[in-house]
This record gives sequence, structure tokens and C-alpha cells, in this order.
Amino acid sequence: MKRTFITFLIVLIGVVNVYAQQVKMEYDNKALSLPEVMQQYFRIKGVQCISATMKGDFNGKRGKIKRISCHNGEFSEKEMMPEFIHFVLTDSVETLDFMAVPIDNGKMLLECVYPVNGQPMFSDTLDIDKNKILMETYTADDDAAFPILAYSSGIKIDSEIGTMIWFCGLRDSGVAPRKWRDEHGIDDYVYYTVTLEEDTPPGDNDPVYMKVAKEGGGAFHRH
Repeated sequence: MKRTFITFLIVLIGVVNVYAQQVKMEYDNKALSLPEVMQQYFRIKGVQCISATMKGDFNGKRGKIKRISCHNGEFSEKEMMPEFIHFVLTDSVETLDFMAVPIDNGKMLLECVYPVNGQPMFSDTLDIDKNKILMETYTADDDAAFPILAYSSGIKIDSEIGTMIWFCGLRDSGVAPRKWRDEHGIDDYVYYTVTLEEDTPPGDNDPVYMKVAKEGGGAFHRH
């Protein structure tokens, strides 16, 4: 009985890890293709942007995006899109564009757009200082939610000229965002995850249904 249970546990862990690794991330900074004067304007204003491309065997699954915040060692979660928005990943490559803009009172406004049709996906106001950056998240935890982007500081390093922030060290550390605080002492950051699930068609009682997808996208309203 004990050997059977251990075998089942090993298989279960393997399935979870396979699910978490279904998504491979690639990133691009589209601002680098802008005219130099626009790049300078973005730098002056503290505007950051990054395109996050997800690659995997999606087959029409629905992607649900969640924000996970770490503040003083406590984690909280928030669903970013209303239930009536169905983000359907129709093939093996999907991209989301993110832009972070400083606003009043030390906050950041983060916007997510589906570039295929310019559809705004969500807008998020972050009570986090502008000394952090939009950051790649290549490493998943052992669950079904795959990290696609973070807004975080890097690893603090003491040097002869004072404390420095090592962003590349965090980016390439191979540590999932959930463990950044424990592994690197980083606090006060957020990251966004996508969870894939089977999509369901709209029901008769749904007043609004919006499908965001490369094919067959659109919205309808029932009265």
C-alpha cells in the first residue's frame, strides 16, 4: 500500500510539472523599434513596455490572468479580467503587450493589450514605486498557473559604491516568482500568471459574452 501511494504521488507530481511547463515564454521590447526621440521621451517619463509571447499547445483553451502581489511577506491574488471576457488561445503562439506608466502619488498604471486587434485586456493600478522594472518570468512554480510577467526590483548586492540592484541576476536565477522573497529577500512586487482551462460557450443567461481571439473574436449582448 505504501509503495502504491508513493508511486501515485510521483506520477501526480510529474503531471503537475508537465502542466506548468506547457507554456514557454519569449519577450520583446517594442520601444526599441521606435524613433530615438520617442525612446528618449519614454525614458524621461519612466514609461516601460514589453511584449510577452506565450508558446505552447493551446488548442482553443481559455486563458485566465491573475495578479499575485507580495507585500511584507504576504501574498494576495486578484483575477484581472471579468468573467464575461473569454481569452481564447487558438494556436501555439499568443502575445500580450504590457505598458507601465507612472501616475500621481507614486503609483504605476499597468495596461495589458491583445495586439492582434488592439483589444484592452485589463488595466491595473499598482501602489508600487517606479524604481522597479517590467521583468521576464521564465520559471514556473509547480502548479497550473504559469507566470508571464512581473514588476519587481532585482537582487540587492552590496558593493564598494553602495547597494546595487542586479536585475539580470533575478531574471536568470531559475527561481519562480513565488519564491523570490525566500530565495533573494525581494519584497513588494507583483507578477501575473496565466491559467489554461477548457473554454465554455456562453450560456442562455449570460447578458454579455466577449471572445478575444485571433479567429472568431467579438462580443454580443442579450437583453
